[in-house]
Amino acid sequence: MSELDERLRSLALEAQKHPSGSRMRRKAVECLLRTLQNSRKLCRPSVPTHLMGLYSEIYTIAKQNLFCYIFRKIDTYNPDKGEVLQWANFLLKRRFPEAIGEVTRSGKTLSWQNVQNMTLDDLDTAIARNGSSTPSEDNNLREYIEEDPDGIFHNAHVRNKPHATFQIIALKTLDGWSWQEISTELDVKIPTLSSFYQRNLKRFKPDFQSYLSR
Repeated sequence: MSELDERLRSLALEAQKHPSGSRMRRKAVECLLRTLQNSRKLCRPSVPTHLMGLYSEIYTIAKQNLFCYIFRKIDTYNPDKGEVLQWANFLLKRRFPEAIGEVTRSGKTLSWQNVQNMTLDDLDTAIARNGSSTPSEDNNLREYIEEDPDGIFHNAHVRNKPHATFQIIALKTLDGWSWQEISTELDVKIPTLSSFYQRNLKRFKPDFQSYLSR
């Protein structure tokens, strides 16, 4: 077993020792993800030739989806079936068709005009809720995004901008910041913000629905 494999296995097993949502579990998984990222050993699956110009965005989405899955589902890793890197690369390949679909369906057609007035009401619509929300429900939604028990909102970020997380963008939006203000604050162009935000609203739709139905 290589030093990298040994390190990744140790972190995965350490994370599995702690309950979901705990600080120690999060710390171990975050370290595991950083090690994967820095290893430069993650595979780079192929895409159709006509999509090569979109490869960077496709790969970023697939990798973010992979990292969110590992963060939430680290318990599914079974050391008896292989090493963490082998497991992660298998999962990354499986996420490429979905990432291609996200980019080709909506990633290149979203515009600033689509989201310049996005507020909590739009967020409610995006997560397929019916009717108007009450202040109590709005507070519950904010609390869920702030607490981020599974680390999914914190780990989703604009490509090459790890500080521009979905969590930060969503909370600023709920606080009434304009998209120009968010763009200036995070140093991210508005079209990039709009594409990233809407794409992740759709991705996290099941999580919002599950939490708000409790």
